[in-house]
Amino acid sequence: MKLKLLSLIAILSMLQAFSQTTFESGYIILNNGNKTDCLIKNEDWLGSPKTFEYKFGENGDVKLGTIEDVKEFGSDQYFKYVRATLNVDQSPYSVGNLTAERNPIMKEETLFLKTLVEGKASLYYMQTESIDRYFYSLNGGPIEQLIFKRYMAKPTQMALNIRYKQQLATTFTCANMQEKDFENLEYKRNKLVNLFQKYNTCENSESVEFNKKEKGHWFNLSIRPGVTFSSLAIKHVEHEEVDFGNKTGFRVGLEMEFVLPFNNDKWALIIEPTYRSYQASKEFKYDEFTTFDLYTTVTATYTSIAFPIGVRHYFYLNNDSKIFINGAFVVDAIMDGKFESSNEKSYDLEMNSAVGTAFGVGFKFKNKYSVEAQFQPSKKLLDYTNIDSSFKSFSLIAGYNFL
Repeated sequence: MKLKLLSLIAILSMLQAFSQTTFESGYIILNNGNKTDCLIKNEDWLGSPKTFEYKFGENGDVKLGTIEDVKEFGSDQYFKYVRATLNVDQSPYSVGNLTAERNPIMKEETLFLKTLVEGKASLYYMQTESIDRYFYSLNGGPIEQLIFKRYMAKPTQMALNIRYKQQLATTFTCANMQEKDFENLEYKRNKLVNLFQKYNTCENSESVEFNKKEKGHWFNLSIRPGVTFSSLAIKHVEHEEVDFGNKTGFRVGLEMEFVLPFNNDKWALIIEPTYRSYQASKEFKYDEFTTFDLYTTVTATYTSIAFPIGVRHYFYLNNDSKIFINGAFVVDAIMDGKFESSNEKSYDLEMNSAVGTAFGVGFKFKNKYSVEAQFQPSKKLLDYTNIDSSFKSFSLIAGYNFL
């Protein structure tokens, strides 16, 4: 067990060493105001980073930029982060933790804010604990938070403080801006970006929208046939273990992959309905007497549609190639599952649907072709008090992404 754990750690370490997150052409501005061109490691940060990595030249040493030392960093029009010290609402957001206080609970923080729109009116963003916060500034002035807060108006009634609408309505005074632009404004990224772009256009201001870099496919659909090597054993408390041995079978799955929109598309959710089957027979001695022994032949039949639901992580090797690892919970819907004995009724058993796990490592090329080695640890197929069972499998899978 220790050897397996050490092997897994070694493999993951090598994958991390070979994984690639692109260093992109960009710049940093230090506290002294000096702007320096460099290469920045684009982590496609989900929240508000405290640090980032950069280097001077392809072969330069990797350095760590911190919020204490860097005022701003960015990469062309793909991303830009600015340091700001400002008041940020600390109010809880989840329904179970809401308070009756309508006004925001402000606290001064120093953050790297992600710039979404830059112009006469600029829009910024941060996320913490799954809470989206938006900020704005006008004519390069102080950055302020756009207030949106949930609170409990009554013990059983949730209400919203939507002051952000009033903040923008009193600030964005331009002929083309109408009252309905603010009344119907949702506290969502695309809605706010569109409003800021409209205002900047109305003011004849140059406006830059960041994070417009083309993303990969957010959804992939793959057909995944493969070969499965499975083993099955059962143990009756009164008899010896029946080991049906290793059998080779066929499996085919239809994998749905939902790529998550952060960290350079390195994370994905996967669901793969999979057909698989196993059949084997075993003769064994189930009882013995002085002058003769009793034998029976037990046949195991196991056909199911498995539903793995899990998470995948990619390690980029180059623009066309990437390695991935994934883990999943597997729920089996058994189509035909039973043990049948030639002459010993205690081995006439019905299998039950079971929940197991699966772990895999694979390689994908051009987001089209893939191969994977997948292991499913031992799980029980029987629900009897006096009989134990163990089923495990190893699969080699080929995949073709057609969507």
